[in-house]
Amino acid sequence: MKKTDWNTAGVAGLALCLAAGLGYRLMTAPVPAEAAPETHTRAAAAGPASAPQRVVPAAPLPASMASSVSTRAAEPAADDPFSTLSPRARRMAADWCSYGAREAMKDEERKAAAQGDTVMSDDAPASDAEQVLDAARAHVLRHWLRTLRSRRDLRSQAIADYLAGDTPSRAHLQDLARRSTDPMVTALALQRPCKAEGCRTVDAAQWARLEPDNLAAWLVQVQAPSTSPEQLSYLIERMGKDASRHDDYLPALRQALAALASTETPGLAQSVEVDLLSGTVSGWSLQPMRPLMDRCQAASQQPVTAAHCARIARVMWDSASLIPRGLALGLARRVVPMGHAQRPDWEDRALRYDALLAVETASAGALAERLEQTPAEQVCQIGATLHAELRRRYRQGDWAYAEERLPSLGEPLEALARKTRHDRGGRSLLEEPPPAKAAAGASR
Repeated sequence: MKKTDWNTAGVAGLALCLAAGLGYRLMTAPVPAEAAPETHTRAAAAGPASAPQRVVPAAPLPASMASSVSTRAAEPAADDPFSTLSPRARRMAADWCSYGAREAMKDEERKAAAQGDTVMSDDAPASDAEQVLDAARAHVLRHWLRTLRSRRDLRSQAIADYLAGDTPSRAHLQDLARRSTDPMVTALALQRPCKAEGCRTVDAAQWARLEPDNLAAWLVQVQAPSTSPEQLSYLIERMGKDASRHDDYLPALRQALAALASTETPGLAQSVEVDLLSGTVSGWSLQPMRPLMDRCQAASQQPVTAAHCARIARVMWDSASLIPRGLALGLARRVVPMGHAQRPDWEDRALRYDALLAVETASAGALAERLEQTPAEQVCQIGATLHAELRRRYRQGDWAYAEERLPSLGEPLEALARKTRHDRGGRSLLEEPPPAKAAAGASR
């Protein structure tokens, strides 16, 4: 099946198998660029894994907020989201599997032929396929929001505001966070800061006050513009002493989305659920690591700080997600050198991490090959598989998901890790990368 824009979102969603690769790409430079554009557009998948996640019960809605939520929950449902579209577009929506997908492919082929080498303007009229998919996404998202806002707990309200993402929803989410003791509400609010005047984003320090044992709650304060070197030292000390787990609540968000994406019948709705599952959290910002990495890099002659950094790396390693584990390896590289008593344990972790990245790469490659070979009339069948696998990945978390698939490759960890390390010149994440100029020369 030829790759086209109309199914690119679905392919990207399933190719989240490759999202783990970002973990090691972040570590290929001497200091990982935690704020690079790629970081913010390809977030890590996460979920329950070997380290238990502490679940904070969803808080009931305070009476003082009931009226505002009931008003927001009363959004009208569109009976027919395709009523204003052309007859052809409506037929595509009504019979997506047999007719719509095939016609969408034709639309994209015509668009590609007309475009040639020119750059299409943003003002170019949308094709029937694009209009159908846009209307379907909006319809499914409205259904998700109504479902969440019909519930009477703050966490559901916060997830609805996060998904909506508009200016009023962001303001409402900040208000929820200031009133709630559920740390996930604060985490979501920090991911959706205010956009309008008069709206006040919740204080990042609130998260650590709610759960000082959560490393993620301290990390959000590391990159604040007002953080001085002295404050960074204080934060490292608190993380090294108090943090015993790492949970940024992306696992919980993904689990909630997997529960919302409940369409069982292959078709248009299921296809756009895949799009929403993969795209909704794609803007999830990774937590800032550069200041921490820099300080830990310079701590070789400061035993106390180095010990705090080593403990932070160990706590981060127990995360449910691949990317924090990759970052933990990068941090360990700075404070657990060759000959260190903890080095053998970290070598074992690095080996397993690279082996699981190879599992992810193999899974993504197999999926891409299957997509290329699938005729348009069978797009719904493979879409159903993709839908089921993405929901499963979200429920399990990417680390546990990859662990489960490890035996199917039938290769030892060492062989799998070598495949991942080939692109790094054979090195693990615990080994220093070559200088930038040397790396550039080697690539030519």
